[in-house]
Amino acid sequence: MEKQEVFIIPTPLMGHVGQPVALARMLVNRFHHITVTILVMKLPGDTIGTDYTNSLDSSPTINNDHHNRINFIHFPPMDIDLFAGFPPVSALADEVTERHKPIIRQLVASKSSGPPPRLGALIVDMFCTTMLDVGSEFGIPSYVFFTSNAAFLGIMLHFQTLHDEHGQEISELGHSNTELMIPSYGSPVPPSVLPFVPIDKESWTKRLLRHSRKYREAKGIIVNTFQELEHHALLSFDDKTPPVYTLGPMLKPEKSTTNNEVLQWLDGQPKSSVLLLCFGSRGWFNEEQVKELAIAIEKSGYRFIWSLRRPPYEDVKGFPGDYTDYNEVLPDGFLGRTANRGKVVGWVPQTELLAHVSVGGFVSHCGWNSILESLWYGVPIATWPIYAEQQLNALQLVKELGLAVEICLDYQKLNNNQRLVSACDIEKGIREVMDSNSKVRANVSEMKAKSRMAPEEGRSSNASLKRFVDDFM
Repeated sequence: MEKQEVFIIPTPLMGHVGQPVALARMLVNRFHHITVTILVMKLPGDTIGTDYTNSLDSSPTINNDHHNRINFIHFPPMDIDLFAGFPPVSALADEVTERHKPIIRQLVASKSSGPPPRLGALIVDMFCTTMLDVGSEFGIPSYVFFTSNAAFLGIMLHFQTLHDEHGQEISELGHSNTELMIPSYGSPVPPSVLPFVPIDKESWTKRLLRHSRKYREAKGIIVNTFQELEHHALLSFDDKTPPVYTLGPMLKPEKSTTNNEVLQWLDGQPKSSVLLLCFGSRGWFNEEQVKELAIAIEKSGYRFIWSLRRPPYEDVKGFPGDYTDYNEVLPDGFLGRTANRGKVVGWVPQTELLAHVSVGGFVSHCGWNSILESLWYGVPIATWPIYAEQQLNALQLVKELGLAVEICLDYQKLNNNQRLVSACDIEKGIREVMDSNSKVRANVSEMKAKSRMAPEEGRSSNASLKRFVDDFM
């Protein structure tokens, strides 16, 4: 069979870079005539994200398993001073992507007319849709890689249809007095859980509407989900939607760790006894909320690992860091009183912790990567969304799928009037997620089995992967 190369272009955001590596591994494992090249852009100011992306091509798993059939092109980091002010992270990622477009066009041009293997397909991240123009220019089949879930893809396309065909002002939906009926969600959607960007008029019209329109132009849309998890959402797409390929779950590779103190501590804890609290690469709380969370953890009595991050110096536009002294934000004496049953730390290898037999519950921001990891390892979630589409993810898990318990559903970091989540509500969620006999835990255990079967030969995601490759071949 003719050898072909596939270009994958991730958005320069940490939560979007790992999944393409998992997709690349799927492609080269199943199809020996395919080589994958991942074009890696860096986000200025994101030191943790840059360190993570730099580590990907040194992964022993990739290097040992695939014999140079997965390649990386790392573009040098851009100076933050090249950008006006310090735009929000999402807008900065868009600008970085646009400034890389000329050099990526040159790469595509050289591969389109050069020696074999020919460039067979271009796969662009959900926020790199400007690159679809490059594929179109050179006649390369081009696909969107939607790194969130099918339900959120559905809401973006639904909102685009409402805006373009029915004149609906999307920002007004956030102020609706009634719950919204959205085709891709199996339960009504309260306006309070709509993501901030779609209900911010300027952000919607300048960013998400532009991306949503471009999705319609793609030859297909790859979604990191699987049929058994999002059956309802996947049946909701109309005939104006390009073919949707469910290739999940694709778990992002974790940066390898050795002699990690937290993992060593976990080795000595009983099975399913430890609560993990981790809120993503951009998750942080103010001092008042940190204290409420600490009170709840202490009152619950459970063993715990808490990834506690310092607020960014640039307010919500920057990236959180690690504290030099946790006592400056925690209640007096908290570290001493909980020293025998818990760890307060900075960055943690989340995937490795979820995989550990001692971890029995997960307080999470409900990013899609984290949700897929929790299901893969059978660890139930207590929901605490913070930004992006996480509120909708939390709603879907709790109300529609029964795969999580609720601490809160509508917490929104960008909301200046965001209420404090009380220690009482947090403690209640902790106790529910750690309940060894709960219905949610049983549901998660069942979905764990389904998630692991989906990529196997003859199963849903494996069959979808074959259809995708057949399409561009």
